[in-house]
Amino acid sequence: MKKFIITFIALVWVSFQLQAQSEWVAPQEAAAVKNPLIPNPENLQKGSKIFKNLCAGCHGKTGKGDVPAMQGLQPKPTDFTTQKFQNQSDGAIFWKLSEGRGMMASYKNMLSENERWAVVNYLRNLAPKSSSAPAPEKDNETHKTTHKKATKLVDAFPFSQLINGKTTHIIQPKGFGFSIQHRFGATKLDKSFITNFMGLDLAANIRFSFEIPVTRRLQFEIGRTRYGKFYDINAKYAVLQQTEDHKMPVSVTVLSDIAITTEKDLQYSETATFADGKAFEYTFKHRLYYDTQVLISRKFSRLFSAQIGAEFLWRNLTPYSTKPKEKSYVIAVPVSMRFKTGMRSAISLEIMPNTHPRTMPMSLAYEVASSGNHVFQITLTNSDRILSQNLFFKPTLKHKDGFMLGFNLSRYF
Repeated sequence: MKKFIITFIALVWVSFQLQAQSEWVAPQEAAAVKNPLIPNPENLQKGSKIFKNLCAGCHGKTGKGDVPAMQGLQPKPTDFTTQKFQNQSDGAIFWKLSEGRGMMASYKNMLSENERWAVVNYLRNLAPKSSSAPAPEKDNETHKTTHKKATKLVDAFPFSQLINGKTTHIIQPKGFGFSIQHRFGATKLDKSFITNFMGLDLAANIRFSFEIPVTRRLQFEIGRTRYGKFYDINAKYAVLQQTEDHKMPVSVTVLSDIAITTEKDLQYSETATFADGKAFEYTFKHRLYYDTQVLISRKFSRLFSAQIGAEFLWRNLTPYSTKPKEKSYVIAVPVSMRFKTGMRSAISLEIMPNTHPRTMPMSLAYEVASSGNHVFQITLTNSDRILSQNLFFKPTLKHKDGFMLGFNLSRYF
């Protein structure tokens, strides 16, 4: 295991070095796209405001990429005033701003097209007058025709996980994602809120996972969860993807997850039996839990997205002595919503009605810092379980019993 971890870290480091050293060139069809915005005072002001909020922290107020704290990055932040940068077409700059790479965030899910074009115009304004004109483009008519035929996809959610539930988002190839989910102990709005420091002093649950894209429609995820000592692996595939022209109004994604608990073998009395009366024996298959989902999402506007799903969960070992009697499966219909409150902030809500008699997971989250490449959420939930195979089989807290605080941190590389 130690050799595996060392090898994995080495591969990640090498991939970063290769990415840092390689030239970043926009695809020809993207570079040929024409800028639809005139660089008038209104658009330049809009671009300036976005630049100051999202770009100046790394690239500096003048766009020279000279922020001292960022000089250790590989590659260093781009100097927008150079001839090399300004010689790119507007379409190439727009594509890079939309897609991102490495530490450079992807802004296609944060900013509208007009906002990104406004930033492009503002970046042109940073250059010396003699360098502000983009490189000439050839065969414009051909490129225009190609551009018209291209179908633009819409992502309802910028991340593949909202709070506890998955989304229809698929991360793109040539990278990977890493997530940490943390849930603290139950607390109430009484003196325990202070004495237990909002539940942070109590036992906590944590899950971390790696997301690995295969194609633009398929990704895998491997995770480890503390409670239940679960290891899980899932595959997620985008069947349909929402388009900007409304010909496809929704995105549809399917997901299948298998989890195995590595807790010590359960101890039962020698007289323990299954529900059918046969002698009980704890075997490997009893460690397995399954989860299958169909997710349907839609981005209704630049600010609001929603999703509904159908989820079927199965466990191979079911306690039959509990009352009311539990079944081996749970059927759930999770509903998720996200509302942007600013360029770097949003409020998300999850409600997950299901067939378990004592379980109704509900979660609320506030994104305090997000971009196309990372997100940090403060969460408020009624369960300290995270993985679906555990979340839907464990009773959730009632209102009078309190709530759990926590956080989610996701980063795409």
